[in-house]
Amino acid sequence: MNFQPLPTPPELFRRYERGELSKEQFHAAMAMHARELIDEMVEARKNPVAAYIEQLRNRAAAARHARRHGARQLREILTALGLIPDFPPAQLLWNAPHREVPLHCFFRSKHEPLFRIVKLKINAGKVRVVVEYGEAASPVRETILFSRDRFQRLELSSRERV
Repeated sequence: MNFQPLPTPPELFRRYERGELSKEQFHAAMAMHARELIDEMVEARKNPVAAYIEQLRNRAAAARHARRHGARQLREILTALGLIPDFPPAQLLWNAPHREVPLHCFFRSKHEPLFRIVKLKINAGKVRVVVEYGEAASPVRETILFSRDRFQRLELSSRERV
């Protein structure tokens, strides 16, 4: 199982507001996002023990990164990752700026499609993130470098598959 090549909901809204999508196309695309969420809920309901263990793993990963780097900074990095064009895990990360969504919701330790932060190094004006995502048998590993712009926002500097 891999990430679906769908535009994220914020991107769908932007396209709809610019007139690039009709109301029907917009609703159809949003329905596909809703269907994915419902399928995951059904799957979790079928195997609640595995879903609970996955949730514990994801909570531990989020807590570890938040403890080391701070929850606010971790959320900022997840948001920047979600804004990268053609980055498949953006399907998970599009709502990272919303503080009411717990941080563990953005991680997938063993449940496919995976999304893990393998390494995270934060310097004064740069952030280096090594992520793994995709299928468990052959995950994609990327090193992503962000730098701060003049408004102190993270922007993509480089992206490289490892």
